[in-house]
Amino acid sequence: MYTSLEPLQKTLYERLSSDPKVNDLVTGVIDYVPEGTAFPYVRFGEPVVTPFFTKTSRGEYVTIIIHVWSKYRGKLETYRILNACLLATRRLLALDGFEVAEQDIDQMQVFDDMDGMTEHGVLRLKYTIIHRR
Repeated sequence: MYTSLEPLQKTLYERLSSDPKVNDLVTGVIDYVPEGTAFPYVRFGEPVVTPFFTKTSRGEYVTIIIHVWSKYRGKLETYRILNACLLATRRLLALDGFEVAEQDIDQMQVFDDMDGMTEHGVLRLKYTIIHRR
């Protein structure tokens, strides 16, 4: 069994990091946060994969989490970044060796981080992916 995680994250990264609206709002789209990274930024989070099999195909349900981190006082900046991320990812994705049968938003949440100074946005995107290899 293989997974679509690598091409899915790569494609999402390309979409987000090349989107002018996202880039106007954040210092970067990253997978790893080096010490001293300036706010606000977007980071890829924890994916969840559930395989499925039918008589004619195999695939997986994938949830990819996108985190938004902001030091703005209030939630407005985080809302704007999340909306820009949604707009950048709404077109159907094309993945080499896979067919994206469905994609949708699973959940979005904004809350105060434990430090009391950082806003944390969480966007969960869900995909139904058919394996073509």
